Amino acid sequence: MSLRHHLQDGEQILYEAHPSRVPLLPPLTLAAVAALAGVVGWNLTGGQRWVLLLAGAVVAAALIAALVRYLELAANQYVLTDRRLLRLRGILSQSSMDSYLDKINNVEHHQTFWGRLLGYGDVEIDTAAGSGAEVFPRISQPLAFKRAVDAATIAYHNAPAGQPAPAAGAAVSGADRIRQLKRLMDDGLISPAEFEAKRKQLLDQI
Repeated sequence: MSLRHHLQDGEQILYEAHPSRVPLLPPLTLAAVAALAGVVGWNLTGGQRWVLLLAGAVVAAALIAALVRYLELAANQYVLTDRRLLRLRGILSQSSMDSYLDKINNVEHHQTFWGRLLGYGDVEIDTAAGSGAEVFPRISQPLAFKRAVDAATIAYHNAPAGQPAPAAGAAVSGADRIRQLKRLMDDGLISPAEFEAKRKQLLDQI
């Protein structure tokens, strides 16, 4: 099901976050090392076939593990709109959960040393729904995601009574939203490719 099918009439997407692809590095690294070891071992043993077979088995297992991890990551999508925060799970079958902006009390992000170095971390959303804090693990660029949620929540609460969040869009839309994205790119919080993709999306909405 397309993301657009989850949106209400007039609801606008402000930010899309995804799990970091860092978990793919270990199995891909193992596959590369096994392939190199197979070539070296084949030369050292005078062309013994069993060396290549063993290395090939390890490479295949590592690539399968990487594919499984990729599918697990791709099955999670986090979408911030001018009304709520959507969490979508699944590829073939799909489930969703949302937190409306008026229920969000606090947003925190947590990064380890490696998380800061590789650009991932956890974002914790505390809501008034009574279900406790919702944790979004290993989000790519977690600080940018936190800032977007904070800005949307503040804009929602400051919106005039009876108007559901065009004001939120006004705070983070159009030229202002592009300027905010530019600052995030200048601070190294998003990549130039992410900035350009989001800029084009914003221009299409204007």
